[in-house]
Amino acid sequence: MTRNPFFSVVIPTYNRADFIQKTINSVLAQHFSDFEIVVVDDGSTDGTEAIVRNTSDERIKYHKKDNAERGAARNAGIQIAKGNYITFLDSDDILYSHHLSTAFDFLSTHKSPDVFHLAYQIINSEGIVLKKLDTLKSINQDIISGNPLSCMGVFVRQDIMRANLFNVDRKLSGLEDWELWIRIGAKHTIIACNTITSAIIQHDQRSVLENNFDKLILKAERFIQYVSNDKNNQQAYGRDLRKTTASVKTYVALHLAMSNAPKKMVWKYLKEGISENSNELFRKRFLVILKLMAGL
Repeated sequence: MTRNPFFSVVIPTYNRADFIQKTINSVLAQHFSDFEIVVVDDGSTDGTEAIVRNTSDERIKYHKKDNAERGAARNAGIQIAKGNYITFLDSDDILYSHHLSTAFDFLSTHKSPDVFHLAYQIINSEGIVLKKLDTLKSINQDIISGNPLSCMGVFVRQDIMRANLFNVDRKLSGLEDWELWIRIGAKHTIIACNTITSAIIQHDQRSVLENNFDKLILKAERFIQYVSNDKNNQQAYGRDLRKTTASVKTYVALHLAMSNAPKKMVWKYLKEGISENSNELFRKRFLVILKLMAGL
């Protein structure tokens, strides 16, 4: 019987033929070699399948399914994955060659934690660093006020991951990872390693701005509903869940402001966020929203 790999790197993808080869190559270039790559193709029509199948490495598993968004694709990968620990990698981002070796050394030193996170940076298409996220400390508390985690930085023990799947509500798309980390954080300690080992790549095809106001607002409402109604969340976080509601409200305000929504609409969600948690006044997001509303 073939021994299971130590790590499973799950890559959900949809029409990323221009990017996925570089992403897969970044995994194959790892110094630590005891891993598998589980590519879950969420119904691509652009040649993604041919690129993956033509990449010759026995550690690559390819699974194609009908389109159902990233949450469902990641869940499919979780069910296929055989690794002791599961992590995720978007098909337009990259791992640096020391990513998995750093993860292995860290979990060995920390006696195999349930969940841990490696630091990352955001770069542009030319490789210029735009932002670093390498100062995390109390993730279990920080996660309720915002999502500083990257999916590729999170490593979860296989049994825990299978017991805590991504929410597949398509109306939640874009916030499903944050909802999951809150849910996992309510039951498990998430520890941080602040060594940068991967990069999110900002490019023109990356969808970060939600221009459909109704869709954006519904997404936020669904998120608040799922997080607030979860009994484990209630028990673990109590009244601090108001911080999550506040953060989502100002998240909506920011995206509305960036999309040139009516100022009355922006102001409504900004005020609601501040009323839930006055600390929103002291976030950089608050100043950005004010500048956008002022046309600066």
